[in-house]
Amino acid sequence: MATRNTTRKTFASRGFTRSLLCLSVLSAMGLAQAQEAEQPSDTQPGDTEVIEVRGIRASAAENLAVKRLSNAVVDAITAEDIGKFPDKNVADSLQRVPGVVIQRDGGEGATVSIRGLSSDLTFTQLNGNFIASSPGEPSRSFSYALLPSTMIEKVEVFKSSEARLDEGGIGGTVLMYSRKPLNMEKNSGILNLEYTNSDITDKNEPQFSGIYSWKNDDEDFGMLLGYTRQDRTNGSQSSRVNIINKNFLYTERVDNQVVEGGAQGYAPQSMVQEIWEEEREREGLQFTTQWRVTDNLEVGMNYFRFTLGQNAVLNQLEYPEWNNNDNFWTDVRVDAEAEYVTGIDYSVGVSGNQRVSPIPRINGEYIIEESTSDTFDFYAEYEGSNYKAKLTFGHTEAEGGPSEKYRAAYYANEASLYYGYDLSGHRMTTYMDPNMINNLVAGVGGDADVGATDSSFVTGTQEEKYASLDVDYFLDWGIVETLRVGAKYRNGKIHRDTRNTFYLAPDFDIPAAEADGGINLDDDYSRNGGIPDITKVVRSESLGNLSDVINTNLFPAVDWHRYQQHLVDNFVKYTRIEPNYVYNVEEEIAAAYIQADYSYKNLRGNLGLRFVSTTTTSGSSDKILYRLDWKDENGEMLPEDDQRVEDFVYIEKENTENKLLPSFNLVWDIDENWVWRVAAAKVMARPEYGDLGQFQTLTYTSNEYSADRSAADDFDTIRDSEGWTGSGGNSSLKPLESTQFDTSLEYYYGEGSGFGIALFKKDVDNFVVPLIIDTTRSLPEVQFTLPHAGDKVVNAGGDDLLVRNFSTVANGTDASSTGTEVFWQHFFDNGFGLYANYTRNNTNQANVELDGEKVGESPLIGSSKYQWNLSAFYEDDLFSVRASYNKRGPSVGGYVASWETNFYTAAYDQVDVNASYNLTDNLVLSASVINLTKSDTYVHLGNDTDNRFIQNAYSGRRFYFGATYRF
Repeated sequence: MATRNTTRKTFASRGFTRSLLCLSVLSAMGLAQAQEAEQPSDTQPGDTEVIEVRGIRASAAENLAVKRLSNAVVDAITAEDIGKFPDKNVADSLQRVPGVVIQRDGGEGATVSIRGLSSDLTFTQLNGNFIASSPGEPSRSFSYALLPSTMIEKVEVFKSSEARLDEGGIGGTVLMYSRKPLNMEKNSGILNLEYTNSDITDKNEPQFSGIYSWKNDDEDFGMLLGYTRQDRTNGSQSSRVNIINKNFLYTERVDNQVVEGGAQGYAPQSMVQEIWEEEREREGLQFTTQWRVTDNLEVGMNYFRFTLGQNAVLNQLEYPEWNNNDNFWTDVRVDAEAEYVTGIDYSVGVSGNQRVSPIPRINGEYIIEESTSDTFDFYAEYEGSNYKAKLTFGHTEAEGGPSEKYRAAYYANEASLYYGYDLSGHRMTTYMDPNMINNLVAGVGGDADVGATDSSFVTGTQEEKYASLDVDYFLDWGIVETLRVGAKYRNGKIHRDTRNTFYLAPDFDIPAAEADGGINLDDDYSRNGGIPDITKVVRSESLGNLSDVINTNLFPAVDWHRYQQHLVDNFVKYTRIEPNYVYNVEEEIAAAYIQADYSYKNLRGNLGLRFVSTTTTSGSSDKILYRLDWKDENGEMLPEDDQRVEDFVYIEKENTENKLLPSFNLVWDIDENWVWRVAAAKVMARPEYGDLGQFQTLTYTSNEYSADRSAADDFDTIRDSEGWTGSGGNSSLKPLESTQFDTSLEYYYGEGSGFGIALFKKDVDNFVVPLIIDTTRSLPEVQFTLPHAGDKVVNAGGDDLLVRNFSTVANGTDASSTGTEVFWQHFFDNGFGLYANYTRNNTNQANVELDGEKVGESPLIGSSKYQWNLSAFYEDDLFSVRASYNKRGPSVGGYVASWETNFYTAAYDQVDVNASYNLTDNLVLSASVINLTKSDTYVHLGNDTDNRFIQNAYSGRRFYFGATYRF
């Protein structure tokens, strides 16, 4: 191989070659070798002994080394051994990095937030490029649930930016690296078989992973094959407030009598207790080749395919506010300070009126879903005498979403003559008539809710083509040792559509219906007497295995698998891809950068500038719905097509943004042990696809329609009153921008031991906040004649129309996030070790603006006040055990305009334990417990009190036991 310019400043020239840290790191990486000058003259290079240290200690030392030697603010996680990542999921490992918070899906880490910002602002790449991972609703957040951790060798978390890094990570950038065959021994690999069980699903299920790596005797060509298969049943249980607004102020009641001078508060409009069970099948395939064509040229390719099946059943008990009147109330309890109704007791006929209550309503969903991700990339790397160039190009695509999804519901009616709820004590407690299930089985009550029975679901595709050229020049320009230049082109597209599945009678003439305008909900089984009687599908016993977040005396439910079989046996399935309810976003991104890596005595770092040009084309099918009439002159409900008129218009917009993003990193190696860092950068991120492109829906309700609906039990004063309501995205959203600063002081001592403190500040503009507001819109004037209401004429549309409760997103301005991070890692001589970190984050109340006007204030969505992690371990030649404690402070959720405050998730902590035993040199037995403490989450409204219950949820405690064979 050609020799590089020897004038280039090296690691050794900076004066800490012989430090304990470096020696431990090199040994941990299997690279510790005596320096050439110190080798005996008769020793051949090929005879040098390589010392390899495996396990927790080696991995932790290497992680600290990456942090120590980097020119930016970086934390790292490395595999403890081939195919053995510290946790079952990469996201679960990342939660132990200072400043990182993860969001879980079914108890498994799914997305990652860094330093108090939304997971949408964490940019994740695999081998330096984007990985498409559409879960149906396309997202910029990488879905870590899709990626098997056994394929990952190392993960780096960049908290400060460098010009060479792709833009997109205001919170931070996560770089994952897969294994390469030329870096591994010939014919080496692993086989791992493991079983897992969760306390809320109680099923023993297998998972398998394997890696095989081969290279030729000349060690210039190699291939690696990795495969993972995982079958597991995920479950989650939650009780939550489904709708919360300040609609009606209720006063305390006792025995249906208003308490004179009693407390007043607002009640939730809808509450739900739900049990979600998902059969998850995950499969991952990696194929990698490397070929050193010459001493100077290396080429290679990677292919990754991930599939994730997520078939699921959802059981719900819903408690709407339909019965909030004197006909049903017995008691109303109110927290006066919180202005919140904490409980209501209901009874049929309490005021002498024998009206039947439809509550609780039994709801359910049945979902068959799969997501796939395919990525291919090719690289060619050439190393000259004083430069290195790398060309990369590739393509990644994903598609996902249900292939079938239906919802159905049944009213309680006569099956339950009383019920109630209580929201005190940070828990939802409910009760109902204990004979409800027996009554349903006997055919008492349980009428089908036709209006809540349908099938509508979202699917999505995501793809990106990319090509990049990066050139590093090794120079002798004074303090500049490396000049990096490069360019990258990316073209990304997402498509989101809506589909409906109808179950049609066996003799239904599908071709004739398609030719006559298409098939719609009026043709579905649910609108033609096809819903099965509840006696045929109801479970004869209450759902069991309930966690502490489901507090009820009874959980009646439908067997949704039996319901599905009824549909299969009696009807023909027909899926329609809607021509509307669609949005598309295409981004064409061109970037170029220049970065100088410098070194002067004990100073080192980099200075760079990145130019980014983004052209965004977004289009959506906006919908205008006119709800005109509900019943005819005889009081009979009209067919759906006679009730309303729909109009759609597809609108496409294009926008180009050019940004200059400077970055600066400075590291001072004060001595062999002390390091001081300073970093500053301007970074950007693009708005979430759904926030940017989501279609708008505007609904007009006529006075005639509202009057007809007013007597219905499910009449909604917001949705069903005369006038306009709506929702939709905001195509005028600006890219998010942040100016950020970091400084840290770090002390490294002993073998793999060190501690440090860091200060950071981010000033963020244009962050995105969800909100519900009253706004105005101008729409074309239209006129309708109502044939079932005496030919009454309805006029709709015009200028500056008031739209109530418009659900949308807006940019926030002048937000700041200021924080502190502290870490400590220490190895004892007796095999024990620990590492701990703490992050404190403070955010201000920033302005929220829509169309240039302030509409509220909100802290940064997703921010948490603090987070800390503590892991203690013991390891010897045969045995290792690690216990990890993770705690996240209160975090900020979405903004609720009617209350003028945000949702908040209370502090959450969790303990995980991992253990392994080396049965032989090659065979290792392992066991793990995830969420040993059986922790659950709690969400409340507002930070002035934690007594406004919104949700608590539990995803289970999970056990693993397995064996790994290394060869």
